[in-house]
Amino acid sequence: MRFLIICIIPLLFAVNRTLGQGCTPLGQTPRSAFPICGTKALKQTSVPACAGRVIRLPTCPPNVEYRDLNPFWYKFTCYTAGTLGFTITPNDAGDDYDWQLFDVTGRNVDDVYSNTNLQVGGNWSAIAGATGASAAGTKPMACEGLSEPKWSSMPTLVAGHQYLLMVSHFTSTSQSGYELAFGGGTANITDPLPGAFLTAKYHCLNNRVAIKLNKKFQCATLAANGSEFEIVGAATANVVSAVGVNCTGGFDMDSVVLTLDRPLPGGNYTVRIRNGADGNTLLDACDNPIQAGREVPFVIAIPQAVPFDRIDPVGCVPTKIKVRLSDPVLCSSIAPNGSDFQLSGTGPAVTIVQANTFCAGQLTDSIELSLSGPVYLDGNYRIELIRGSDGNTMISECGVQTPLGYVVPFTTKDTVNALFSYRISLDCVYDTIFLQHDGAHGANDWKWTFEDGSTMTTRTPEKVYTVFGQKTVKLEVSNGVCTDDHTETMLLNNTLKAEFLVNTPVLCPLDMASFTNQSIGNIVSHRWDFNYGPGSRMVDPQPFRYPLSGRDQVYQVRLIVEDDLQCTDTVFHSIKAVASCRVAVPTAFSPNNDGINDFLYPLNGYKTADLVFRVFGRNGQLVFESHNWMNKWDGKINGSPAGIGTYAWVLEYTNTELGNRVFQKGVTTLLR
Repeated sequence: MRFLIICIIPLLFAVNRTLGQGCTPLGQTPRSAFPICGTKALKQTSVPACAGRVIRLPTCPPNVEYRDLNPFWYKFTCYTAGTLGFTITPNDAGDDYDWQLFDVTGRNVDDVYSNTNLQVGGNWSAIAGATGASAAGTKPMACEGLSEPKWSSMPTLVAGHQYLLMVSHFTSTSQSGYELAFGGGTANITDPLPGAFLTAKYHCLNNRVAIKLNKKFQCATLAANGSEFEIVGAATANVVSAVGVNCTGGFDMDSVVLTLDRPLPGGNYTVRIRNGADGNTLLDACDNPIQAGREVPFVIAIPQAVPFDRIDPVGCVPTKIKVRLSDPVLCSSIAPNGSDFQLSGTGPAVTIVQANTFCAGQLTDSIELSLSGPVYLDGNYRIELIRGSDGNTMISECGVQTPLGYVVPFTTKDTVNALFSYRISLDCVYDTIFLQHDGAHGANDWKWTFEDGSTMTTRTPEKVYTVFGQKTVKLEVSNGVCTDDHTETMLLNNTLKAEFLVNTPVLCPLDMASFTNQSIGNIVSHRWDFNYGPGSRMVDPQPFRYPLSGRDQVYQVRLIVEDDLQCTDTVFHSIKAVASCRVAVPTAFSPNNDGINDFLYPLNGYKTADLVFRVFGRNGQLVFESHNWMNKWDGKINGSPAGIGTYAWVLEYTNTELGNRVFQKGVTTLLR
């Protein structure tokens, strides 16, 4: 079904009436799909109302909602690869039917609503009348609309794959049905396997025989009185009823349970099939029968007692014990108070106070015994089968009571504690954490996990660090049954780092140099070397002035810090003392690449901001512009050498020391 997101009101009312209906009849959901056969036409006289669910079609326009409205679902298997051709013919030629095909091999059939990769082909055309897949189709997928073709091209099937075909009745005003017929393609969807028995097994409880078939057959072809079956063997018994497994929620079955009118003694027997009261044996989806006279043998052994000899492994701090049985016993033979079992041992005193059975059809193959309290310590125990308050031990399906004397031993383990001790050794380059677990309570497995992702597995590991600071250590410990974990955070507080800031990278004449210490660590001493003068031992030294010089000079300033472990760290920073900070533009320059006055630029612009420097030619044209005083004019215009002569310049900037705006202009002679 498809809905335009923008729709008219009358149509919306009709849709809402349909949405109120549930998809309860068999065949209207993927899980209860009809089994179909390629050689058999299927007639649906009417289509029950069903709102359906949204099916996402990524190849169709997103403004339309597609839904399996009033659907029937069909399932089949491809036995020979090829193309699939089929026709959906409405009983009412004015009805609009849509369809979608899915490959559900190995998938949950409900995935058709969420996994678009399962889609094989489909047709949602709005044209009324017959639809399907045929040689007349031009594309595998037709979306909603009158412009879309009513016939799609035949999809290609893969041998061994399982498919679901959904047929949707979009015409909600009618419940008229249709005929579905296959033909025109090359794929084979008709099961060629002859029907047969696989196994038969006798169950004493209620005198039943469970039969496994080699493929699925129609539930409707099984007579409720079981008249298709007869029992032949050492003793006689009549079949009084037959039930197909899973027939309450579907159309086909591959297992049948027969009920006999009396118990059968031990011996050799055969189940034989014949035409029943309904005139047939069992029919598959193509109405092919299991041949009358086919049979399967089974043996009824002399009934034996079910032994009590196995329990699930006992975990840490057990409060329950799980008993496992090799064959089922009657649920009614197990006393709810657990008195069929007696617990004794060398560990802490506990008793069995309850028995919980997990019953299926009056039988159970597992029993959960609840203890009077948890067992925290190690101990050796034994569970003995005794006669309970109900007057018996366990009783098998065939009524045989397990004799006394069965004993199952087990042990419990002590709980463990992951608390650990540690010692920290601090050093200048390497810090070491010495870890230790006491190994108590039978601990034999250790996993240490550190914040850097590394792990260790010994009881007393040593972790070495070259990067200090906060560290995290987690220990997971086990004795093979019980586990525990513990985490500690530790501080390696001997991080030492020398660092300082300089007030300016460039010192103009008469400027004072100052230094701000930013070192970290447990520092006990500082040694400053300014590359001039005596240095300092202060944390933050006093500002001082480097000597005046006729040339620029770079000084390497060094700080050495020492901590309480006598560890040291050193850092260097450079500071440049310049001969002048007076901004000036040369009166001449010679761009001849001799290394002397090759460029024109504002000199000494160390204390400038928002600078603009422009150079103009003799005719007033701008030949150079810079906003950084270190950007220099190389005496070229558009890449070609400028002519010898006089060039005007204009300079403006903000003096960062005084905060005022400065404007200058002048001329410079270009020489060659």
